[in-house]
Amino acid sequence: MELKKIGVLSLGKIAGLFGVVYGLVSGILMSILYSQAKNIPEVMQEIGYFSTIGYWAVLLLPLINGIGYFIGGIITAFVYNIIARKVGGVKIEFKK
Repeated sequence: MELKKIGVLSLGKIAGLFGVVYGLVSGILMSILYSQAKNIPEVMQEIGYFSTIGYWAVLLLPLINGIGYFIGGIITAFVYNIIARKVGGVKIEFKK
């Protein structure tokens, strides 16, 4: 079988969902890291006002990553479709 064309919006939606999940996980980890940094005075001097970014990361990273991955998925599918039309698609073999 040969993958000749990828649905542009379809790949964009799937990639966007991956971005949201990745952003949520990294936002939670960043929030934990920054909340623990408050207990270390030397670290607090270095990060200063950025200490509140940990809490915002849980909200902002899924949004930012979701949008970025969505746009990246659309561009990837669009470019793949142009290239596959000229040189052929990806060959895929399935085992029965």
